[in-house]
Amino acid sequence: MARYPLLATAVPTEGLHQSLLDVLKSCQLEIIHDTADYVMARERPSGSIPYPQLVTVEGLIDKTGATRDEIRVEVVIKNEELPVHSDNHCSRLRDSIHQAFENTEGWDIVAI
Repeated sequence: MARYPLLATAVPTEGLHQSLLDVLKSCQLEIIHDTADYVMARERPSGSIPYPQLVTVEGLIDKTGATRDEIRVEVVIKNEELPVHSDNHCSRLRDSIHQAFENTEGWDIVAI
């Protein structure tokens, strides 16, 4: 199973949750579970990508460690594909999600 963590921080605002949803949607992901501090999204089957390579993304908003200046969001990008090569479908989608966070105002990537 390919699994790629991504740690982001943002300024705590009322729009933080919606901003997370918007970033995931901008990467052509479908939101399948959405609570106040947890979001799960997945790739839609298109026929061109085998089912084991379809990616699921989980985003956890860590409110327990939040400060006035930042809140951490752990994002995990994963699929059932074995990561035999470093350049695989899951890693390419991780790069796309990373870029989407960088292009969205208020987000900083802490660790990949």
